[in-house]
Order: sequence, then structure tokens, then C-alpha cells
Amino acid sequence: MFITPEKLAELQEINFSKAIRVSNIALGGIERLVNLQLEVTKSLIAESSEQAKSLSKVKDLQGLSSLHQEATKPSLDKALDVAKSFYEAASATQAEFAKVIEEEVVHTNKSVAELIDNLQKYAPAGSEVAINAIKTAVAAAAATYDNVTKAAQRVSSDLTEAGVAAATSSAKAVSAVSRKKTPATAEA
Repeated sequence: MFITPEKLAELQEINFSKAIRVSNIALGGIERLVNLQLEVTKSLIAESSEQAKSLSKVKDLQGLSSLHQEATKPSLDKALDVAKSFYEAASATQAEFAKVIEEEVVHTNKSVAELIDNLQKYAPAGSEVAINAIKTAVAAAAATYDNVTKAAQRVSSDLTEAGVAAATSSAKAVSAVSRKKTPATAEA
């Protein structure tokens, strides 16, 4: 089985298309993160401007304490929202890359199966046992890869969700403690 110039050109076109697709996925991920950074920066500038205006209007210590309490409460929630948005953007990009890799593994498995079939057609008599052993080994490797990939995705997803949930509950607990302490210090 020889590779003809037409087949070689077809392979080059396929690989070029895959390279373009991977590049577009990477650029899309970068674009999501940059846009998110720009939104966060604009929001921070606007909030800082408002806080500076509010600070200039403070007349006493109680007003300063109240301003501090009002500023910290939404900041924690916004920080969690930003972290969640970054996670979602990164996860979306990772999922797109995983899809490309999965498609490539399926294509490779198909190519290996075709190669084994061709090998079987042109193999000398009596080699059926060896070819069947190769087929079995390839099928077992593909099944193992599939199981490991699914398990790794499940574990990664579970760990990430647990981490986000733990961070959120910790941040809310800190925020609650902070809210309780601030009024007490303002009254003292």
C-alpha cells in the first residue's frame, strides 16, 4: 500500500484544517479571557471612582465604617463571580480542545482498524492468529483509553465543582463574619 500524491495532498489539507481549528479554539479562549479582563477592569475603574466620590463625602468615623461595610460586601460577591466567569471560560476552551483530541483518537483508531484489515488481506496464510491478537490488543487499548478518559473527566469535574463550592462557602462565611464585626466596631 503506497501513498499516492493525491492521498498525500488530502492528508496535508486535513492536517492544515485541524491546525486552523486548534488555532481558532486557542484564539477564542484567549479572546474570552481578554474580554473578561476588560470587563473587570472597566467595572473596577467605575467602582473606584464611585468609592472615591463617596469617600470625599464622609464626615465622621461612623460614616467611614458604613462606607467600608458597603464596599466590602459586594466586592467579595463580585470576586466570586469573576472567578466563576474565568473558570467557565477556561472550561469551555478545555472542552473544545478535548473534543478535537477525542475526534483525533477516533480517527486514529479507525485508521489502525483499516490498516489491520489491509494487513489481514495481504498477510500470508496462517497469520490469522497473530492478526486477531493485534486486533484484540488495539480494541483493548481503545477501550482502556476511553474508560480512563471518562474517569479523568469525571474526577476533574467533581474536584473542580467541589473546589468552587468550598471557596464559595468559605467566602460567604468570611463575608458573614465581616458583616457582623463591622457594625459592632462602629457602635463601640
